[in-house]
Amino acid sequence: MKVKRLLSGLLALVMVLTATILPASAATTFPDIQNHWAKSYIEAMTAAGMFKGYEDGNFKPENQLTTAEALALCARTIGLDSSTTMDIATDYYDTVKTTLNNEQTWFYQEFSICLATGILTTADLKSLYQSGDLTDPIAKEDLAVYLVRAMQLGPMAERLTSYPLTFDDASSISADAKPSVYLLHVYGIVEGDEFNDFSPKLNVTRAVMATMLTRAIAYMQAHGTSPDLPEYTDYAFRQGVISSVSTTNGVIQLSLNSDLTGAAIGTVTLPANVTIYENNMETTSSALKNGRHARVCLDSSGTPFAVRVSGELETFTATVNGIDGKNVAVTADGTGRLLTMDRFTQVQIGTKTTGDYSIVESGANYTTAVCKLDDQGRLVAIQFTGGTSTTEGIFADYTKSSTSSANATIQLIGFDGVTRTYTIPSDATITVDGLVDSLSSSLKDSYVILRLLDEDASVQSVSVDTKSNYVQGVIKSVDSSDDTISITRLSNDRTATYDVTSSAVITYDGETTRLKDLDKNDFVTILLNESDDATMIQAYPSSTTTEGTISERTFGSGTDTTITFVVTQKDGTKVSFKVDLSDPPVVERDDEDSTVDKLRVGDEVEFTVRYGDVTRIEATTQNVNLTGTVERIIQEKSGYTLEMLLSDGEEVSYTVDNSVSVTQNNKEVALSSLKPGYKLGLAVNGDQVVAIEIQQAVNTGNKVSGTILWVDYAQDLIYLRATTDTGSEEMVTVEVPSSAVILNASTGKSLVLRDLDTGNVIEVNGSYSGTIFEATIILRQ
Repeated sequence: MKVKRLLSGLLALVMVLTATILPASAATTFPDIQNHWAKSYIEAMTAAGMFKGYEDGNFKPENQLTTAEALALCARTIGLDSSTTMDIATDYYDTVKTTLNNEQTWFYQEFSICLATGILTTADLKSLYQSGDLTDPIAKEDLAVYLVRAMQLGPMAERLTSYPLTFDDASSISADAKPSVYLLHVYGIVEGDEFNDFSPKLNVTRAVMATMLTRAIAYMQAHGTSPDLPEYTDYAFRQGVISSVSTTNGVIQLSLNSDLTGAAIGTVTLPANVTIYENNMETTSSALKNGRHARVCLDSSGTPFAVRVSGELETFTATVNGIDGKNVAVTADGTGRLLTMDRFTQVQIGTKTTGDYSIVESGANYTTAVCKLDDQGRLVAIQFTGGTSTTEGIFADYTKSSTSSANATIQLIGFDGVTRTYTIPSDATITVDGLVDSLSSSLKDSYVILRLLDEDASVQSVSVDTKSNYVQGVIKSVDSSDDTISITRLSNDRTATYDVTSSAVITYDGETTRLKDLDKNDFVTILLNESDDATMIQAYPSSTTTEGTISERTFGSGTDTTITFVVTQKDGTKVSFKVDLSDPPVVERDDEDSTVDKLRVGDEVEFTVRYGDVTRIEATTQNVNLTGTVERIIQEKSGYTLEMLLSDGEEVSYTVDNSVSVTQNNKEVALSSLKPGYKLGLAVNGDQVVAIEIQQAVNTGNKVSGTILWVDYAQDLIYLRATTDTGSEEMVTVEVPSSAVILNASTGKSLVLRDLDTGNVIEVNGSYSGTIFEATIILRQ
């Protein structure tokens, strides 16, 4: 039986190919090779420990090699160090064991290397085992294929479109083997016999194998061949398409553009001693050319030590058939392909989210992928489209659309404590407890799952679970001896204590942890059972940061002293932050100390949330990219329409929201101060004005009125929600000097600043000084 033959064959191979490395001077002279044509090759390979003689002292050069023996020798030809070899053997142990039907597990190491380095695929090994070919003599053309792969030339062979062979028996070489035979012939590994025949079907002898191995190893050493195994390296790297190359005193400046977007990603300085590889072989800096792909390998100090160069990336669009771990099954031009993502693969989901393969969701149902492969057939970059992703959180607020066809909005408090705002299209699927339903504010505190389209983060469906009982808050204390956790609940600011079940799943920042390892002030989301015991705890750091652009700013009503900022992140997600004017965070704007009232729509910001509250805001104003003169200003309910003549002569019109930042001489002024004839610098993003810089005049307004948001008695400041002539609102900071007169408008009675409070309606006369309105007379209505 073939299985029995395999057992005996593999056992013989273990005896023949014992990995004893001998110095060249210790080479054994076998009696039966003294006049053999391959004597020098046999002695070289014996000295290298690739072969050993038989117990009778002979080498037996004409004995035939089995496929398994040849594969083992090819694996050793690669020259991996012992640590990498053991890592590979460990990783592939189960695969080899399963493929070989649990037989001969003592010989898994060489097969593991074959699988890890591309000499064989798992399907190849399975086929060889099941057919019994592993223990059959190997044909010369089959060895050619395996040896080329071991020499790291497999991808080159696959890319060849022309491989003229001069052997007289070239027509008898299998089509699949011809490219490999061609490369071995070109590089001097194989030659024709006295009849100029390659003899592709001839069984390989030990003498022929020793000869081919000697020449192959010599070639690899001469060309500095170095296998590129992503999963068995840990160096940092930068990679992209070369956009320019310059050399000064032996130092190379290499500029790279992103493989995914084409945007410039920076310049790398290559030291004179950097090693450059192409096709896994050492080459010169002449390989660094515009349009080619390069991966710059960095040592622990960030200094480049090698560059892996590929030609222009092969790019194609494919239909995604399925994803299994790192493997992506696609169809391109009617042909199925299996692509593997590794640590070097750049991944983009939709048009925004980028990262490595960890951001890929197997259940996202991606429909299309743009794939980019290097010369080695490695997947350098892949952009998935048409897929969806999920996000979860606790229902915090809901704003109903004004019409049935308009969009609504929902706010979710994420498990990390950050409140995010999502627009719900009118055609989104809504289910509540598994049944098609509609959204309402009554669903507050329910668990929600959103499915988002990757391209634009638009909501495709909303699933609400009102049956499960979730609570959120900040940890006040943990008692691991009693298995209890106490939190300050987010919903009512009260302390609650919960028993934690023995089977509770507990995570911190996505990683499994223990109850005793949770810290005070961590933000937690807890799932409770019917007995109000915690069965799941998801904890996150007490401090989180969110970056983006301020897209909305709204004030509280009545006695509400808060301002809500909506920050739009790069992926389109909107995150909401409430800031209490009675306890404002630290604010820094353009690297200078500032205050909350100076923040404007369009500012690039980073919000820091600690223990559930905003504690710091760092803001950067938008840079001016257009200049011109105001020709006409039209007041609208939501702001102003500016008709302008730009410096290049173009006439434009912009609608400007009241929350847009307006400055002059680095000081804030009111939007209402703009007048025809003013020269302005505009920061424009698309068709939206996000910031205005007055380059000519200052604010001339002498009266503001509105509702007090907050009074800072220590600083003698009033934060006023001012009402413009059109009925819209803007925030004004009013400074109240000791000379200011404060009166009750109805009685004329004199008042002091402490007589004013949140919610009071006032009229203030005075004048602007930059961003501050200095009061002379205040009338409390």
